[in-house]
Amino acid sequence: MVKTKKMKDGSRQVILNGKQYDLITKILSELANKTKASAILFADMSGQLISQRGNTDDMNTTVLSALAASDFAATSEMAKLVGEEAKFKLLFHEGDKRNVYLSNVGDDFFLVVVFDVSVTLGLIRIYTKKAIEDLDKTLSEEADEGDEEEQKLDSDFSSLLGDALDDSFK
Repeated sequence: MVKTKKMKDGSRQVILNGKQYDLITKILSELANKTKASAILFADMSGQLISQRGNTDDMNTTVLSALAASDFAATSEMAKLVGEEAKFKLLFHEGDKRNVYLSNVGDDFFLVVVFDVSVTLGLIRIYTKKAIEDLDKTLSEEADEGDEEEQKLDSDFSSLLGDALDDSFK
């Protein structure tokens, strides 16, 4: 699972290893290429932007990810009010020029896909579903490998440090 660190202000910081981040970036790039999306954002449920792809120069992606997180929070409450056991998994906003497709990635993350109205929603749904499966796998499996590497590094570092200290007292 992905590591998190609780901050003094009560928020939490997501900690990804380099391999996880590279795989996330690769998955988002593939999704952008297959769907011709204008922009793709990957963020945690607090709205903290983790990665983005596409043409994001004309939009404030930090604000967009925060608003998307708020959108998920609001619709989660709506789901409860209408008798849903779990929160809604996806949200769709249709515009005159662009559409926004938001989808959960597990319980802690979400994707925002911004695309032109000329792109069909079905295409977005199919490729986004595959990307979510790949992201879920990356976020769960890769974290375990990173832990093993980190433990190995810690034990190697500890033994080297011990040897260096022993040598200094001789």
